[in-house]
Amino acid sequence: MAKHTIFWRPGTGSFAVEVLLEETGQPYERVLVTQRRRLDMPPQLLKLNPLGQVPVLVLPDGSAMTESAAMVIYLADLKPAAGLAPPAGDPARPHYLRWLLYGAVNVYQTFMHVYHAENFVADEAAHPGMIALARETLARQWAQVEAALDPGPYLLGARPSAADLYLMMFPYWYEDKGATLRGYPRLNRLCNALRERPAVQRVWAHHANHM
Repeated sequence: MAKHTIFWRPGTGSFAVEVLLEETGQPYERVLVTQRRRLDMPPQLLKLNPLGQVPVLVLPDGSAMTESAAMVIYLADLKPAAGLAPPAGDPARPHYLRWLLYGAVNVYQTFMHVYHAENFVADEAAHPGMIALARETLARQWAQVEAALDPGPYLLGARPSAADLYLMMFPYWYEDKGATLRGYPRLNRLCNALRERPAVQRVWAHHANHM
């Protein structure tokens, strides 16, 4: 059977993509990218994504996808029997897409400003102010997710979706993950429930071995 190939690194959106590959039973192989500067990236990766960003998902036909949220949407739709995405026409579909893209566009970028300020401002003296502002923004974003989880336990109600799996990866990227969840009991409940899923545990263990 033809496989997907994912270029990955811990602490990136590849976590959610790998979870979806596992959840949907897709055969795949991983290619670890340890380099962080674009100039150091393997030529194979730069050919697939000139920006040098991971993850990159190579499809069975040899074409490549970038953007982790797009990969998650693609994989969830590829195997509807997994039940991780409402189908087109389902009243829950707009809400599902809204929250998945909320994670990709808002939360993801805010996390990058908190933990990788050097990617946005060269002047180190400006980093503390940027980080403080980003943490305030993240608090507002998490508060919005917390409100959306009432009554929950998931964003769409009783059943988890790929949107939940995408959002849950952020609090566990970094060492202060416990502080990230403090004050958001519904979000904490969601993350704890999803971490019990076998697919999440397999990917989590693999990433932990490369931290």
